[in-house]
Amino acid sequence: MINMVTTNSKQMTTGKAFEYALLTQFEEKLKDKTNIEVIKNSSFHIAQGCFENTSKTEQSDYLLTASFAVNFLMDIEPKLSNDVGIKDILQLEILSDDHGKSGDVRDVLAIRLLQKWEIGVSAKNNHNAVKHSRLSHLIDFGEKWLGVKVSKEYFETITPIFQSLEKLRKESKAIKKWSELGDYHTTVYLPILEAFIKELRNLNENNDNIPSNLVSYLI
Repeated sequence: MINMVTTNSKQMTTGKAFEYALLTQFEEKLKDKTNIEVIKNSSFHIAQGCFENTSKTEQSDYLLTASFAVNFLMDIEPKLSNDVGIKDILQLEILSDDHGKSGDVRDVLAIRLLQKWEIGVSAKNNHNAVKHSRLSHLIDFGEKWLGVKVSKEYFETITPIFQSLEKLRKESKAIKKWSELGDYHTTVYLPILEAFIKELRNLNENNDNIPSNLVSYLI
């Protein structure tokens, strides 16, 4: 929650740049095999701008990595290359970050509306996580992830911790570092995670399908 603005900006730029690289490699490798339509929405233009703002070396790295990824996907998904007629257009689209807030981790989509088929790619260029789920005093993780609201006691436990972090962020104008907080593992991480574990167990004991709903959310 407390990060340097420059770090967040760099991560956003590199992430969006890689999304753009993926889309362009899809287009480059498939344009001679099928009819392509690139959806140039606001997300596309943001990603394009981020790509153009990276160095030539970074651009080359992103394109090379994206090329390997697209080659792999073409090998295992024949519908990317093979249409059923001239009207069967493959649409390529970069999704907005709003989709991620609702649990959709895909960044780049390839869609065949005629065949009612699509494949999505989560464009992660610097880690192996499936999804980065967030805890917050403003997020009901039970309702969002599992379809069941969390208890009042859960929020009463975690809210003061998050409010303290928010106060520190405002007072430092969003430049205070985690390393300046002292033993934040004990004062922040552990109490929040312990409250989360306790609440998740309570939800599981009092509701059906919590494990399957959690797996569905994560995957």
